[in-house]
Amino acid sequence: MLHRVLLFLFVCGPALATEIQFLVMPDEVIGPISPYIYGINDKDPGDTHTTVRRLGGNRMTGYNWVNNASNAGSDWHQVSDDWMCSQNLKFTDCDKPGSMAQQFVEQSQKDGMDTLMTIPMAGYVAADKDGEVTEAETAPSRRWKKIAFHKRKPYTLSPDPKAPVVYEDEFVHFLVSNFKEASGGGVKFYDLDNEPALWPSTHPRLHPAKTSYWEMRNKTEIAADSILRVDPTAVILGGVCYGWNGFMSLQDAPESKDAAVTTQFPTYLDFYLDAIHSMQESYHKRLVRALDLHWYPEATGPETINGSVSQVRVTNDDVSEGVVAARLQAPRSLWDPGYVEKSWITQWSTKGRPIQLIPWVRQKIDQRCPGTLLAFSEYDYGAGDHVSGGLAQADALGIFGKYGVYLACYWGDLKPYNQAAFKLYRNYDGKGGAFGDTAVSAATEDVAQASCYAATATKDPGALYVVALNKNPKGTVNGKFRFKGKETYSSYEAYSFDPKSPDIKLVNKGKVAGDHFDYSLPPLSATLFVCR
Repeated sequence: MLHRVLLFLFVCGPALATEIQFLVMPDEVIGPISPYIYGINDKDPGDTHTTVRRLGGNRMTGYNWVNNASNAGSDWHQVSDDWMCSQNLKFTDCDKPGSMAQQFVEQSQKDGMDTLMTIPMAGYVAADKDGEVTEAETAPSRRWKKIAFHKRKPYTLSPDPKAPVVYEDEFVHFLVSNFKEASGGGVKFYDLDNEPALWPSTHPRLHPAKTSYWEMRNKTEIAADSILRVDPTAVILGGVCYGWNGFMSLQDAPESKDAAVTTQFPTYLDFYLDAIHSMQESYHKRLVRALDLHWYPEATGPETINGSVSQVRVTNDDVSEGVVAARLQAPRSLWDPGYVEKSWITQWSTKGRPIQLIPWVRQKIDQRCPGTLLAFSEYDYGAGDHVSGGLAQADALGIFGKYGVYLACYWGDLKPYNQAAFKLYRNYDGKGGAFGDTAVSAATEDVAQASCYAATATKDPGALYVVALNKNPKGTVNGKFRFKGKETYSSYEAYSFDPKSPDIKLVNKGKVAGDHFDYSLPPLSATLFVCR
């Protein structure tokens, strides 16, 4: 019912101004905002001032660092080639050992970003760049190299491409040799492969069998231990689960139907967290520092074509009214106990209950492996060319900061409104002006129509940053902003983007009457207030 009411208000409601209260309490500190939530995958950051860049995705499961070959899997005809190095990233020297990874790190460092590097662990990597791998050439075959994590001979920076085994600990050694350890400014983060639940469907020539719980437990331990033996200061992200069925059952893994397992571990995430906790106790240190999830919302909205209504997923670039309305609400599934999205997840899995993804996962972390960090190395809300995509992106970044996410990397090209969302937090004035680094309490009385996030800055104690989103496509929000705390503020600058343009502009300078000010937020707009 809630979804239908919201849909009526957003699609059919009148274009009227609405008065909404915003309450910001700077003295109520939520906690530090991790700088690593402002991350991207392997794309050009432009002037967004993003902080971390991931070399990941399906291609990295079969990436052979010795010759820079990778396999496309079912994404493109099971082809092995150097597309990722020479065409996608447009690098040179693609036959030189480690060249693609080395140039990626160099480029990231040049742009002021840390690197999240993916380490393959499915079992095999591409042996050559000779095109399609047939079903008859499924691993083990001459088209694949076996991987291992413990090289007993001395490491070399020039491994033999004809050798039968590719050593992943030697790959980490290569990176440390070129860039120092993580603590010295080298590669800071390592992802343990990519979406393992989907290996048999994405990479049927490499890993045709269903991925199992125990396979993941054992490979996680071997890979993480090997990385930390080479670089004890690195941060390991594990799990790298693709989505809801990955979280729940590792895509119907064999153990997910075993009553003895599921009684103790109702979801795969429960099993995985318990496993990394056991490793922590055995090794007397953390091997996996962060649980890494991917989140491509399954929420849908209605699209009407020739009188026929169909449900369209918000991650598509569809900008019809019903889909836009659903996209603008979709970030609420990350946290909101009062919001039930329209999706197969809420219909069949949660049985009509809210998803509340971050609190749901945090509860499992607290129960199974306390202190584990949470990461989202892939996510996307769609429509980066449309203001709704920019608002959903800005909403997600605010949520990640408020709810203590450690690292997040947007997946896909940075389209104009994606860039706008990042710049609102990272480069709002074109001079490196950034949102604060300490989240403080901020709330709005109507979370369907507006979102609000606030932060203070360690290096600028006189400033307060408030992001306010008007998600109503037709009506102005007359915001009544109130501050409650010891500090008083005298002025603000307002920076904003809206449907007219993704460019962040200084749109207003105003006075704060001690503990309050009023401001009209245009329809479908994101506004950052820098209060002093």
